[in-house]
Amino acid sequence: MKRTVKIFPLLALLFCGIAAPAAVTFTLTPLPYSGVGSNTLVFFGTFTNSSTTTNVYLNQLQYTLTGAATNYLTPDTNAFYANVPGILLPDDNYTDPVFAINIATNTPPGVYSGTATALGGGDIMATATLAALTFQITLTNTPLTVNRTGTNALLSWPSPPASFTVQQNTNLATTNWVTLANVPAVTNGQNQVVLPVAGSTFFRLKYP
Repeated sequence: MKRTVKIFPLLALLFCGIAAPAAVTFTLTPLPYSGVGSNTLVFFGTFTNSSTTTNVYLNQLQYTLTGAATNYLTPDTNAFYANVPGILLPDDNYTDPVFAINIATNTPPGVYSGTATALGGGDIMATATLAALTFQITLTNTPLTVNRTGTNALLSWPSPPASFTVQQNTNLATTNWVTLANVPAVTNGQNQVVLPVAGSTFFRLKYP
């Protein structure tokens, strides 16, 4: 029997930022259900110039992945949404999507971590470390919810990811699982498929 796994809710458990020479504070928040219908998690970040430096330039983000994360996670290098160079005045804040992580469709459940480091400084070409923040992405098993409404069944499971397919079988004593071609609709962070059901029918998710 195929193992059913899930990648959701892709919750990022965030740890404290590391103080930097230019006194820039860096915090991250995962966008709930970001990358809906895909395998991409977008992080919102806040940069704060907590120093008296007139202009602090945010010139680049660098990423370091830890352990197994290097096999399955890929930073989206085009997803540094801050204006480059972004300039922070004293006590100025910048909040926006700052980076995204693409997750391979064959990623097994587990905890994956990495570090995002903001580079910049007092001029447009500076590449000093301003701040760094460790992030974690937890991938857990995927629950499949089935609700019967009249002669239809509403199947729901979290999104992301986009790599599961629905299978059905009318007899668990057999291995006659049939993969359905239905494309799920995404509603409130849930993949949903509505199917007509006659008699006893069993469903499961296949991954990938």
